[in-house]
Amino acid sequence: MKLLVLLLSLLLLIAGSLPAMADEELASVIATLETPFRASAPQELQIRDFAADFLQLSTVVAIDRVQRGEGKVWFKFLPESRASSAMPMFRWDYQLPNEQQILSDGTTLWVYVPENRQVIVSEVDQVEAEYGDNPAAFFTGLGDLAQHFDITWGKGRQDEAGDYLLLLTPKRPSQFFKQIEVVVNHQAVLADQQGREVQVFPLVATQVTDPQDNLTRITFVDVRWNLDPADSKFTFEVPDGVEQLSPATQMPSF
Repeated sequence: MKLLVLLLSLLLLIAGSLPAMADEELASVIATLETPFRASAPQELQIRDFAADFLQLSTVVAIDRVQRGEGKVWFKFLPESRASSAMPMFRWDYQLPNEQQILSDGTTLWVYVPENRQVIVSEVDQVEAEYGDNPAAFFTGLGDLAQHFDITWGKGRQDEAGDYLLLLTPKRPSQFFKQIEVVVNHQAVLADQQGREVQVFPLVATQVTDPQDNLTRITFVDVRWNLDPADSKFTFEVPDGVEQLSPATQMPSF
């Protein structure tokens, strides 16, 4: 009888510890993703900018269609002393399916479609006011995702490559998306857990699900960071003959 009681007590103890262990692992994965993008992180751990090739797969559920996009992306996160808004500098150069540029210097946003000979010009403050719940908030707040999202494990917790899956649900209803799935590099998590300097980029991919269940998955390839690109890379010089349009309501989400 005493042995049975002991076994039951041990099982209850183990069962009671499993959620805590799972929570610790989840917190560890979140910390691996967030820490390099925090201004308070040690300088040697900070990711101040990054550049990558990207592959985008957009699935339109209603017509069962997948569209492929690809190009290059740059992000530059300004120190708080220089930042005029929460938005970092960024530049998305699409090569497929159509040539397009989306870039911002942190103050102004440009969306340029060369084929149309048009560029949409918006002020970041206006965009943030109109599109504060845009999935771009994910990139804006990489250092503190919990501010905008509830974070849980994604389906399966890890993919076939062993990378971790996080599910981000916006804390307030959004007209643009229901959730974002984030893939975190397992090698980065392991290095972080062992107290070693992370030598791999923690963010592998993101997948946005919109209210109609359409999917937009972006995978980052050949990522380089702390390259210190010039601020001029994130400004747009309007070519002669290109029409400038506004307001920001014409801006596509991405």
